[in-house]
Amino acid sequence: MANKTMEIQPAKTRNSSQPTPDWTPTAAFTGYHPFPPTMNLYYNFSGVLSALKTHKLCGATESDFLYLAEVHFGYTPRGPLNFGRGYYLRNGPTSKAPILAAVGDEFRVPYLAALFDTETVVMLPPLDREKNPTGKVTEVMRSVVGKGHGVAFRFAVEVSEEKMKREEFEWRKMTGKQDSGEGGLTGSWYTLLRLAPGCPVASSSKAPPPPLADEDCEIVAELVFGSNMLAKHIFRLELKGAGLEGELGERWTLMVVMTSLGLWYLRQLGKTHKSTVGAAQKMHSK
Repeated sequence: MANKTMEIQPAKTRNSSQPTPDWTPTAAFTGYHPFPPTMNLYYNFSGVLSALKTHKLCGATESDFLYLAEVHFGYTPRGPLNFGRGYYLRNGPTSKAPILAAVGDEFRVPYLAALFDTETVVMLPPLDREKNPTGKVTEVMRSVVGKGHGVAFRFAVEVSEEKMKREEFEWRKMTGKQDSGEGGLTGSWYTLLRLAPGCPVASSSKAPPPPLADEDCEIVAELVFGSNMLAKHIFRLELKGAGLEGELGERWTLMVVMTSLGLWYLRQLGKTHKSTVGAAQKMHSK
């Protein structure tokens, strides 16, 4: 049966009838500081509680501390994830800064149920803050296993700064270990592929995507994790190609940062392994 091209779904916009102080007003669209081409995530070892609850998103070095990534355990409905677990990216280096974006589980579910969920939500600022000042736009990153490339995590987002359009991208888990150079990270690594135009897409969100030809898909970012999950340096993210040149815009860069945090969250839950993703995909395809 011939594959049908999947239409890229528009983002869901949600208005909160009782917005929390953490989310209202929504943080600035591009953040207080532009995202640099190379970013590193570290545990925040400024204190015992800080190490458990927060990470530091930095530029090329740890001294270039830009944004605070805060763990949301979901025990209270604080912020846009409510009881869902995940991460908040603060619009600044402190927990007092407003929430710029979020990534994690949409609802709080038991661990075993969450283990076989193929969707991770990413909540971004609205495109039009005048029409939707207190809302949040919910995007979805879906995990899939394809015969041609193994584990991948796919999402869509608006790109460009002048005339925005939605395009699809895919984090593809690579085989072997990758040395990130100066960062010294040698753990799991991923490349982010720009799937449109020129790359085939799955016929549905439940179906595995057809094989992708590397030469037809531009690599726009690379993500390398540390081999030790308890080491201070968590990951190194580098923008490449159109992402490095700024062609895809700041909203795309924010989405890349948040899906990188999302992959770190999934990695901690064991949800980036091929066996786990494959089992989840089979459950949802029935």
